[in-house]
Amino acid sequence: MTKKLIIAIILFASSLSAQTYFGEVLTPEGFEYMRLQLKEDSTFVSFPYEFRQTFSFPIKASKGKSIEVNARAESRKLTFKSIKEESVELSTNFTGYTQSIKLLRRANLIKDSAMPSYSGNFSDDHGNRAIVYIRNGILHLMSPYAEQTVSLKPIGKNQFWSISGETTRFSEKTDKGYRKLTITNRGGQSIELQRSFDFRIAEDWIPVDGDSIYVNMFIPNLAGRKPACLLLPGGGGRSQMENFEYEARLFASHGMVAMTFDKSGVGKSKGISFENYSFDEKAQRYEQLFKALQAHAEVDAEKVGVHGPSEGGRLALMMGINLGGELAFINTTAAPIMTMMEGQLYAASHYSRNMGMSESDMVTVLHVWRDYYSGILNQQLDTTNFSVIRELRNRYQRAFLPPQSRVIPLSPSKEDLVNNRVVGEASKIKSPVFLQYGENDERVDPMRSLQNFYQNASDELSITAEIYRRGNHSMMTPEFKICSGYAYDKIKWLRSIGIIE
Repeated sequence: MTKKLIIAIILFASSLSAQTYFGEVLTPEGFEYMRLQLKEDSTFVSFPYEFRQTFSFPIKASKGKSIEVNARAESRKLTFKSIKEESVELSTNFTGYTQSIKLLRRANLIKDSAMPSYSGNFSDDHGNRAIVYIRNGILHLMSPYAEQTVSLKPIGKNQFWSISGETTRFSEKTDKGYRKLTITNRGGQSIELQRSFDFRIAEDWIPVDGDSIYVNMFIPNLAGRKPACLLLPGGGGRSQMENFEYEARLFASHGMVAMTFDKSGVGKSKGISFENYSFDEKAQRYEQLFKALQAHAEVDAEKVGVHGPSEGGRLALMMGINLGGELAFINTTAAPIMTMMEGQLYAASHYSRNMGMSESDMVTVLHVWRDYYSGILNQQLDTTNFSVIRELRNRYQRAFLPPQSRVIPLSPSKEDLVNNRVVGEASKIKSPVFLQYGENDERVDPMRSLQNFYQNASDELSITAEIYRRGNHSMMTPEFKICSGYAYDKIKWLRSIGIIE
């Protein structure tokens, strides 16, 4: 027996001894992702999201055999009805009623070299667009029907399953990739989509007040001038524009030019660090990028808007105040419509509570932060709280507390701490505004922000607002899934105000 044949037999035996299947089961909370792993002498059942549990059984699965899992302090039985190479069928009582579930076997992972054939922009007869893209070596689908963004799990040749309950099948491969995409929902209804226009990414450097800002332009391969969007980065850290490719890809696949950029002093951008600029200065600098986007040869200057998350949302609204109706639209996510000081105290309160601090210690933390911000405003930091800070750090090593320093920090500046233009001057905004928040945002108060904006904006201003169930500051659910509807609500809104068709 040759060495190659021995290796092949070992690999084949290994695949038989450990097979993975996945699918979903209906629970009182809705459909729950379920994963099953069958080995020669053991069975593993996982519910990675809602129950976040894995159950292990020292048995070999077989037809008619039952296992029991305890989810929410209740025993639920799973009985094997059939076990095949391509699928496993079970019956269960997760909802109190007997239901049949079918789990599909995971196929071999797609090779990196083959992935580009699947990625692209696909459209159905009604103009709905599904976007398939590659991120971190995995194929992802932005589905216009489930309105979710999901990873594609291979179940067969050119076939995939996702936790939205949809299966996808690619067909008719060409030198430009697969031409057709069929999406089938959990009810068995199918829709066929055709490969549509793609987009290219062009890099450039734009001068801003003597600095050189590195930008990426996502340009649809369409004739004529197109609507456009400037994507502002969020605040904090040194986040680069790669974090905002998700929205850029979405807009470009719907016929819009999208511009992302590195902050000053970050990535390929050259110049003074962004941390040296106040909110007002950043907004004015971003207006220069907006003007450059307006002037691009492939852009319709009358249909250029701005998108911004968190601090970027604040700055997008400030640009609306400065530019009036020159902005075609403003789309913000988790925008703090309040002073920075108010927002920071809100975030510190939630962070302390999540750490398990006592109520009295939480009050002390907020008191320390207020004193620290007062010191910045007065340009003289008080050192009397240093002993309190040390004591808190000894009890809570990960506590979010001010630095024990007498040096006035570069950021936050006193100007930014009390800058309240997004509230006080909201009536100057003339562009349609779409505000998106997660209901569980612990960095920005969504209800206070919405209340502030509605109370101070002009009665004539077109305002749309959505709060996403279980969403956090990053518009993610606790299972690290992008909130359902987050992406395609943007597209619906842009269509409703006449930016895209």
